[in-house]
Amino acid sequence: MDYLIGFLLIILLPASIIFNVLLLIRGINLVKQNEQLKDYIDAYDARQIRTQDKLESMLQQMRDIDIKGSFESDDEVGTVFSELKETIETYKNEI
Repeated sequence: MDYLIGFLLIILLPASIIFNVLLLIRGINLVKQNEQLKDYIDAYDARQIRTQDKLESMLQQMRDIDIKGSFESDDEVGTVFSELKETIETYKNEI
């Protein structure tokens, strides 16, 4: 019986303490990695929103420049105008 208690105190208790410390360090590292990934996702979302805002601003500026509607209704230029407008609308819908 004394041998079993000695074995537990000498071998298993230090091994358990070391294992728990290693698990604690690994857990802290995982939390840090998770926070970094969350920061990357937030930065990506912010960049995507800025891109959408810029595209909408570009479309509005194109419309402001083309007050008369001559470019939008012209065959060649109107096609490019329509394609740009559809691209911006598609991008907005995907977000």
